[in-house]
Amino acid sequence: MQYVISVAKLGSFSKAADECAADQSTVSQQIKTFEDRMNVEIFDRTSIPITVTPAGKEIVEQCEKIVNQVEEMIAPFKKKRSL
Repeated sequence: MQYVISVAKLGSFSKAADECAADQSTVSQQIKTFEDRMNVEIFDRTSIPITVTPAGKEIVEQCEKIVNQVEEMIAPFKKKRSL
């Protein structure tokens, strides 16, 4: 989900890969697998920068919510570990 968020924010698979410390091919493959499983195109790859499709906008928003919820869930445990 972080890959989806990063590509949406940066408009580039390679920039998202750099931000996520991953290979560009990994980011592309993971997003393609995610799109195939959901049967929807999240990104319009014909434009530069890459843009989010209308259906993809909702998916990106949901990914952001989920990632934020997970971060909120683990935050107290990270604090305990650092004590």
